Amino acid sequence: MASKRARWVRDAIVAGNDFHAMKMDPTRHNLINLGSTAGLIGAFAGLVALANVLPLAAYLPLAAIGFGVLYFSVNVLIIHECSHNMFLLSKDREQAKRWNHVVGVIAGILFFTDYVRHWEKGHTVHHLRPCEPDDPQDRDPKTGARLYKLYAGLLLIPGFFMALNPSRQYDGQLKRALMGAVAWSPIIALAWWVAGWAAPLAIALGFHVVMMLNMSKKAQEHGCGLADEPDPYLRSRTYFYPLSFLFSPFNINYHFEHHANFNVPWYKLPAYHRALMEIVPEPVKPYYFHHDYLLQLSGKKPLPPDALRPMLVAEATSAK
Repeated sequence: MASKRARWVRDAIVAGNDFHAMKMDPTRHNLINLGSTAGLIGAFAGLVALANVLPLAAYLPLAAIGFGVLYFSVNVLIIHECSHNMFLLSKDREQAKRWNHVVGVIAGILFFTDYVRHWEKGHTVHHLRPCEPDDPQDRDPKTGARLYKLYAGLLLIPGFFMALNPSRQYDGQLKRALMGAVAWSPIIALAWWVAGWAAPLAIALGFHVVMMLNMSKKAQEHGCGLADEPDPYLRSRTYFYPLSFLFSPFNINYHFEHHANFNVPWYKLPAYHRALMEIVPEPVKPYYFHHDYLLQLSGKKPLPPDALRPMLVAEATSAK
């Protein structure tokens, strides 16, 4: 594949090295991520306490959305970054790998996730062969009617999120369910004691919301036929939409950048994006960096037309 890769794609990959995690100051990097984690924990506590202030009819939908956003944030900031050994950095790479493994496993328990198989191993496969049959994470990104049916199920069927848990594809489901229940029990008990039954209910509903956000993420990143692109580096899109900072937290919407060079920490992705805007050919940009988020969800965002295909292979130039 490398021999058939367009020059601008190769340049885009190399440009990410300027923002490589190994060029970050470990202390500053760790303070950013640990401080962000502390903020998420504080926001969780605040949402629980909000049950004592808002009427039930207002609290449940708002808190459910809020908890879902927080769960999604944990998955993006902690689990995802741990899978790239970037949640915590150290000058000793083996030490950093151990730290990230432990943190990833612990965070995965809260989301009934097989961290080792689905993230440490599975996410590597996803980056090497996105949307191919052996990709355990995005082998079939759903858009349009198929996606909307999942939304409906999550809105209408209690507990439907469990049927969509990606870790169901691995054995040990009962063990993960029990470990997750044990981990959540003291949190639920404390929330009930502090704010009554409404807070635990909203905490549970948040799992439906996070699954909707995750399904939307998959559609935006790899849907609309991107799976059929010959070059794996051209199977991802960066997408912008109102409130993306909230519903695509920690810059996960900068997904072309992330697949071009997955060693770039989340807080450097906007800078990497700006660098890519000087590299990616102008006619190609709308197909990989866009605001057509509703079109992408519907499955109707087009791939680059035949007229632009020469720009996507080795014979192309990087002229804008």
